[in-house]
Amino acid sequence: MDMKGLGKKSLVLVCGLACLLAGCTASERGRTLAEAVLTEVKAAGMDTEADENESGRELLQAMMKLPGMKDKETAGLFGGGEENWTEDRSFYVGRVYQTELYGGKCKVFTTCGEDPDRTVESVSIWIVNGEREITEAETEQWIERISEAMESEPFCKYQSVESGARSWKWRKGDTAASLYRMMDDILTVSFQPAVGELS
Repeated sequence: MDMKGLGKKSLVLVCGLACLLAGCTASERGRTLAEAVLTEVKAAGMDTEADENESGRELLQAMMKLPGMKDKETAGLFGGGEENWTEDRSFYVGRVYQTELYGGKCKVFTTCGEDPDRTVESVSIWIVNGEREITEAETEQWIERISEAMESEPFCKYQSVESGARSWKWRKGDTAASLYRMMDDILTVSFQPAVGELS
C-alpha cells in the first residue's frame, strides 16, 4: 500500500470519526457509520504494522550481510554511517549508524579488520541501551525475529546465575548470530562469521 495514500486515507477517516463522535449525528445510521470508520482506521493501522514488520525483517537480513563487506561499501547504508575511531584516532573501529528497526530507534556498530579494505568483521545492533526496561515479551519477540532471519531455533541458551544476563546463539551457514539481554535494560543483537565454537 502507498504510504502517502495511507496517510491521507487515515486523516480523512480520523476526521470523519471525530465529527461523528462529536455528535454531528445521533441516529442509528450515524452509529453504524462511526463503527465502519473505526474498522477502517484499525485496518489501516494493521497494514502499517505489517509493512513495519516486513521492512524490519528486510533490514535485519541486510545487517546480517555486513560481515565480510568492505567498509567503504557500507558507508552509505542505513542512512549513512559515521566513522568510528579510537579517541586518539590511532585505530579505526568501524562505523556507527542511527536507524529504525521494527519501528524502534536503534544504534548499529560495525567493527573492521586492519586489512587495507577494512573488512567488516562484526555488526552489533543496540536495541535497548539502558533508557528503559525490557519486557519478557519483547525478549521473546526478538528471539522469534532472529530465529526467522536465521531460519533456525537458537542452538545455545545461557544464563548467568550471578548477574542474570542471558544470551542466545544461532548459526546459519557461515553466519553466527547472538542475542544478549543484560540486566533489565540492555538488549543487543550481533552478527559475525561462524568461527571457532560457532562454526
